[in-house]
Amino acid sequence: MDAKNTKSIESGLSKQQHKGQDVALVNEELSLYAVFDGVGNSDNSLESALIASASIQASIERNQDKSVQNSPNSLVEAINEAHQEIVIESRFRPLGTTTATIAKLNEDLGRYFLAWVSVGDSRIYLRLKSSSSLDLLSRDESSGVYVDNCLGDEKHFHGVSQEGLIELESGSEIVIVSDGVFGNDKEDFLYIEEIDSTLKTCETAQSAADKLNEISKKIDDKTAIVIRIK
Repeated sequence: MDAKNTKSIESGLSKQQHKGQDVALVNEELSLYAVFDGVGNSDNSLESALIASASIQASIERNQDKSVQNSPNSLVEAINEAHQEIVIESRFRPLGTTTATIAKLNEDLGRYFLAWVSVGDSRIYLRLKSSSSLDLLSRDESSGVYVDNCLGDEKHFHGVSQEGLIELESGSEIVIVSDGVFGNDKEDFLYIEEIDSTLKTCETAQSAADKLNEISKKIDDKTAIVIRIK
């Protein structure tokens, strides 16, 4: 996918399929970006990721409260709605579960704000222009190979405990990746310094997203979204 520009936002999306359970959401009009990773080896996990992606996008589109301060709450509400939609649909056909890590950019009088939420073990990173280091905003809600919090199963969804609202500067960079990119074990782990170096050496958001997938080591579905505020 080619990098796109909306106002002063540049984004790039790169995907590599293995089991085919990752779903990416890039909606430039809404400034909405997300990664959904179907959990486990069930073929039905992809269906849950697709339902979550469509449900969350629809929820943000119809949300009437456009205030910056309420943006994280809107994302939490969207995740809760998506979870319930998967649960209801699972009564009629087998469905798996999915992670959800979402970024929503909001502009107010020329200032940009990042609202973000995360459920599961996909990740979101941020570097502000004023900071020399890349920071991991989310934490992995997993223990070993098991995801401890995910959408689609009432026993395994514990609500949203990770959310935030951050004012951005020109030159800020946001990265959203599935665990296929950053890895889980020592032999396939992609360290934050490697991600940081990739961002600094790639000229465009698209080339950075492509490079992250190229240098990733885990054999899995890989999804990387890179967003730059220009």
